[in-house]
Amino acid sequence: MLHQVGFFDGANKQKFSRQQASLERQQAITQAEAAAEKKVNEARDFNHLLNNQRQISEGIATGFDDVEEKIDHLKELMLRVESYLIRNQGTNHHE
Repeated sequence: MLHQVGFFDGANKQKFSRQQASLERQQAITQAEAAAEKKVNEARDFNHLLNNQRQISEGIATGFDDVEEKIDHLKELMLRVESYLIRNQGTNHHE
């Protein structure tokens, strides 16, 4: 019956083909947009992780600098104590 009313005539076939091609183009565009967005998001996430790693490394380096300063201070105090003990070695008599 559809064939009798001309539903599948040449004009309708061309219109259907154009609509189908348009739909396929739109799907391809949508897929390309999704892939591009995914790539941008992945790059952003990677850069975020890279920056976090840099900050952690800088924090560790700063922590080591603080520890080195404390160790240097302790060495200086120990030298002072050692010098004091050597200097006063013969002056302290216990009776």
